[in-house]
Amino acid sequence: MSKLQMLYVMVFLPLIHLNIYANSSVESSLIVLHQLKVKKIKTYSGYHESYLIMITQPLDHEKPELGSFSQRIWLNHLDENAPMVMVTEGYSANRNYQTELARELKANQLIVEHRYFESSTPEVKDWKFLTVKNAAADHHEVIELFKEIYKGKWLTTGISKGGQTTLFHRALYPKDVDVSVPYVAPINMEREDQRLLDFFETVGTQEERNKIYEFQRLVLKRKENLLPLFEDYSKKNGLEFSFGIEKAYECGVLEYPFAFWQWGRSVDEIPDESADDQMILKHFIFAASVDYFADRTMKRFESFFYQAYRELGYYNYVPGDLKSLMNEIKIDTISSCMFAPGGDTLMFKPQVMQMVVSRLNKYNPKLVLICGEYDPWGATSLDVEGMSKSLKVVKPKGSHRTRINNLSEAKRDEVWALLKKWMKVRE
Repeated sequence: MSKLQMLYVMVFLPLIHLNIYANSSVESSLIVLHQLKVKKIKTYSGYHESYLIMITQPLDHEKPELGSFSQRIWLNHLDENAPMVMVTEGYSANRNYQTELARELKANQLIVEHRYFESSTPEVKDWKFLTVKNAAADHHEVIELFKEIYKGKWLTTGISKGGQTTLFHRALYPKDVDVSVPYVAPINMEREDQRLLDFFETVGTQEERNKIYEFQRLVLKRKENLLPLFEDYSKKNGLEFSFGIEKAYECGVLEYPFAFWQWGRSVDEIPDESADDQMILKHFIFAASVDYFADRTMKRFESFFYQAYRELGYYNYVPGDLKSLMNEIKIDTISSCMFAPGGDTLMFKPQVMQMVVSRLNKYNPKLVLICGEYDPWGATSLDVEGMSKSLKVVKPKGSHRTRINNLSEAKRDEVWALLKKWMKVRE
């Protein structure tokens, strides 16, 4: 009998016998053990057991007396002696799934929701506790707990902001795990990192960049026709914009190049001026991700924006020549800090990312960084020059969707061979 099964028999069944959860079925009841709540869930394909777990974490790991919150974790159990892949989500973790890493390495898997997102949000959002340091300590506590059961090699991973979180934890707790694989993860060194603007001067070909710019101009020049259609679309889809529909429209125009390259669009998709209004609007809405500026999105990601303008850094917009075609945006630079709790009053701490980079260079952990050449976030990815145990793989023309399994066959085989060697996985 595995330790997890023993936990289920020794803790869960006595609680059922005592009728503590008289109105719950065996499958849906909670196991309460110390500061854990464990719910056995439908077993994920390929595993032996799956669980939804809530763990109690201190708001401030240095001052636990200040209060606590519950953090959501998903566990897929295969074997106590198999490797463990732990996903350090940068946002919410509202579903169970299997990563390509866990599948390929035949590993157990944990998914850990980031503090201050969805079910892992404290009752009172005291923003001062939402720090890189506390989030990394959350992950340290989870690893310490589950290492009592899983004695094999450990790997941490995450995508985008989750990849950042992987690097932050590894910088602060370099010996917690054996290997880390951050995907498409930026390390921004400024409040609004200039490299994220410089990127658009060189990405792709001049012809491609020109076509993107001309589409921005087209959307602005046809605004008289398109804005009413955009407003109608927003109403039908429940999109509300506190700062006004026209400003949202103009912000979408400025976001368009970032979203276009980030998600790997093709310039062949871009309508020209011969297209009708509906076709232009459809492409604009889809490619620019205009719902990004909606109130519901801003509310959902307010924790991220707080982090961005305190410690993580982000990007801004520079309208340039497009400003003459805008009514609502009349300044030279637009900051996304308007979406953060506290807005422009937040003071950015550059020393946090400086500390992360310094510690990663000092401890030289085993890292495999996966990046896309055409992904804007690749412009601020970690520089691993001098880090002898790190492999950085940049997919040619790759986007934010770059993964190990969509690399070229030769590069994919190289990455898997290295990871299996490090994780001691036999073919």
